[in-house]
Amino acid sequence: MAVYTFNIILYGLLTTAVLCLIHVVSLSTTTALRRSRWWWWWWQRQSLDLHSLPTLPLFLTASEHALRDADKIAIIDKTKGQCFTYRQLLADVAALKSQLLHELHRALTGDLEERRVAFLVPNGYDYVVTQWAIWAAGGVCVPLCTTHPVKELLYTIGDSEPSLIVIHSVFEKVLLSLRQQAHKNARFMSLAPLEVRNQLAPSIPLPSFSDIMPVDRRALIIYTSGTTSRPKGCVTTHQNITFQAECLIKAWQLTASDLLIHVLPLHHVHGIVNALTATLLSGGTVEMYPKFDAKTTWERWQDKGASTTFMAVPTIYSRLVDYFNLDIRGTEREPAARAGANALRLLISGSAALPTPTRNRFAQITGHILLERYGMTEIGMGISCGLDPNKRPDGSVGWPLPGVEVRLVDQESGRVIDSADEDGMIEIKGQNVFFEYWKQPAETAKAFTRDGWFKTGDIARRDRTGAYFIQGRESVDVIKSGGYKVSALEVERTMLTLESIQEAVVVGVRDEEWGQRVAAVVTQRPGTPPLELNQVRSYLKSEIATYKIPTILITVDLIDRNAMGKVDKKALVKKYWPELMN
Repeated sequence: MAVYTFNIILYGLLTTAVLCLIHVVSLSTTTALRRSRWWWWWWQRQSLDLHSLPTLPLFLTASEHALRDADKIAIIDKTKGQCFTYRQLLADVAALKSQLLHELHRALTGDLEERRVAFLVPNGYDYVVTQWAIWAAGGVCVPLCTTHPVKELLYTIGDSEPSLIVIHSVFEKVLLSLRQQAHKNARFMSLAPLEVRNQLAPSIPLPSFSDIMPVDRRALIIYTSGTTSRPKGCVTTHQNITFQAECLIKAWQLTASDLLIHVLPLHHVHGIVNALTATLLSGGTVEMYPKFDAKTTWERWQDKGASTTFMAVPTIYSRLVDYFNLDIRGTEREPAARAGANALRLLISGSAALPTPTRNRFAQITGHILLERYGMTEIGMGISCGLDPNKRPDGSVGWPLPGVEVRLVDQESGRVIDSADEDGMIEIKGQNVFFEYWKQPAETAKAFTRDGWFKTGDIARRDRTGAYFIQGRESVDVIKSGGYKVSALEVERTMLTLESIQEAVVVGVRDEEWGQRVAAVVTQRPGTPPLELNQVRSYLKSEIATYKIPTILITVDLIDRNAMGKVDKKALVKKYWPELMN
């Protein structure tokens, strides 16, 4: 019996030992397999070419331009005094892409996977390389305004929550302030200036192309002007940006022969998409300046035929007119200035309403009727006048761009307006429309109708030809006075026909009897007699209906505007009529 029991125990022990051995071998084999798989994955990742570019339309087109002409200039950087070819642009983009991936420890994946990268880089070649490199790495660009105070930069950084903040060396002082005040986990990278390579353009190797990157990925966050509410991060995809640029290329017939003088800020859609991206996508050349200067622009235009296109806000055109009248008219430079400006192919005005006097004075000097268009951060451009100067009605922004749907809607009833000469809110649909407001799903949903139209908040009127005339922003430019609706933009345009008024901003001021009173803040043209309210009202009575004429007039030395020439009207009312803000 004892022997039998002993055999049973021995058998049990042997069985347990064998099972343990099998388990150990199994674990070892599994671990080995896992390790071998990891090494295989790691080896595969090491074989990634971090200097390759994704097959986004912008990169593919740029490569085609470089292959067609190795010496084709993409960027003329006036601050550096250097010219950069498409070939070097792509090579530098690929190199910085690799640096960004290593900086954020994403070299093994080769993809930032929509991580945000904020960057403060001056207008010029370095800006373009930085923007394109972030896109090439799979990141989302968050451009920072070079003229914003640190407090506003911190707002953008705090809201967008970037994984990396790239600061150009020229903003070293700003970098110190940001490091001190930004979130303790904020990661910074310094960017040294890029220079022209000391080798012939054809010898600069073009980067290879890697796997297809989905065009529906987030690509860019631009913050709205904040003239009616706190700035919101407007997210657009690669598809949005490509569509926005391509429809402008078609409408404005941009080609590789164009050379654009770029003087706009590069934290808004006007400078980024209209001017920079559309020109480069068409194969043209962008001549980049750190900021606008009237003297420099006129000197450049005097070099007849050297440039073809120019895009600006109305304030810039007004300053160009003033500089011509004060410094060029009647001098030996006048004939060359007129001839050079007249030789330009296309001049475009946008981002704010173009006053009729500015339009007419500029035409008298240059022979050009400025092309107006309508757009905003959320849609890029949606409406534009055509290339035929004879078909650019005064005060009109034109007709819908190719592929963009536009309609007017009555705000009270929701009825779609089909008739002419009736005011309604502009609603837009198309691939140009933005993806979302960053981290604001409720605001995003509220911005669209149930059937997918984006509600712009702008009021317009359409004539019998289908041309649109902007009446203003519903929240600040439509004044409700005594039962009437007054377009502030219409009153501003009319006031500016007075020779003594240089700038005019019309607002609604709260009033118990009238609901709102029409008020105007103006700057006076130098050398003209002092302005009086009665004098202004007397002139306007022959131009517009009495209920539209301002009953309040304030003359100031300067009207504050943002980088795009826009006025924060709510801030203006608060500044001059603080007692009416409560």
